[in-house]
Amino acid sequence: MNLELGFQQALENQQLIYGALKRVHIYVTRCDYEDYFQEAVIIYAQTYLKYCQRNQDPDKFKPYVFQKLVWRLTDMLRQEKQYFDFHSLEEFDFQRVPESEITQIDFVDWQKLSELEKEILQEHFMNGISLKIIAQYHHQTTRNLRYQRDRLLNKLRAMN
Repeated sequence: MNLELGFQQALENQQLIYGALKRVHIYVTRCDYEDYFQEAVIIYAQTYLKYCQRNQDPDKFKPYVFQKLVWRLTDMLRQEKQYFDFHSLEEFDFQRVPESEITQIDFVDWQKLSELEKEILQEHFMNGISLKIIAQYHHQTTRNLRYQRDRLLNKLRAMN
């Protein structure tokens, strides 16, 4: 038995693949929809081959492959999100608020803030980046950044 038969079965059962994509909220409007569809076809073909090699009940294959597709596509979405969360940090320097605009916040005494506190003010409060992502970028623990954030807030309250 070869993989080609699995691909033929996948193409005959495209509705099942479309259903699995829909279940994990991958819709046609996504720019990478075709990529996920192709991945689902490959997963279907590989699953079909393994399922037939084990000589299991062919009537139970469709529910089995549907669940396998849902799980694998969900894993792919999680991996994509983790990759984006980490690698999107490289964009921060290009999307920063210009230094001239930051210093226009009247009540802040910038000499009293540490570099990390300035980064937290910029990235967390102004750009809305989570502390977890900032911690990864700066090789800090989230606990330390929460402490620094609270310290920063106390300083800002005292300045205001």
